[in-house]
Amino acid sequence: MTAPGSELASYRKVEVETASQGKLIVMLFNGAIQRAEEARRQLERGKSEGVHNNLVRAQDIINELRVALDMKAGNIARSLDRVYEYLQHLLIRANIRKDTGPIAECVAHLTELRNTWQQAFEEVAKEQKVTPPLINQHGAAVINVQG
Repeated sequence: MTAPGSELASYRKVEVETASQGKLIVMLFNGAIQRAEEARRQLERGKSEGVHNNLVRAQDIINELRVALDMKAGNIARSLDRVYEYLQHLLIRANIRKDTGPIAECVAHLTELRNTWQQAFEEVAKEQKVTPPLINQHGAAVINVQG
C-alpha cells in the first residue's frame, strides 16, 4: 500500500501534466497565494526560516509566470511583466523586513489576477465549445451526408 503523501504527489503530477495552459496558469497563481499565505502564518508564529522558504517559493512561482510571458505579444505582456516584478519586490521586502504588510498586498494582487485569468479562460472555453450534434425526434444524431 502506498503512503497517502505519495498518492497525493502522483495525483498532482498527473493533474499538472494533463492540465490546459489556462488551468496551469491558475494553478501557478494558487500556488503563489498558498506559499505567501503560509509565509504570513509562519511569520505570525515567529518561524523565520519557514517565512523565508515560503516567500522564496512564491517568488519562484511568480518568476515562472514571468518566464512564460510571450513578450512578442506587445504591451499586455510588458505590463504583466512589470506587475509580476512588483509582486516579487513585495515578497522580497516582506522577507527582508519580516513584515506581513507586503505579503497581504501581494496576496490581494495575486488573487485579483488569478480571478481575472480564470474568468478569461472560462470565457474562451465557452466560446470554443463544440456545438452538440443535432438530434432528431427519435433521439438519433442528424448527419449531413451531402459532402
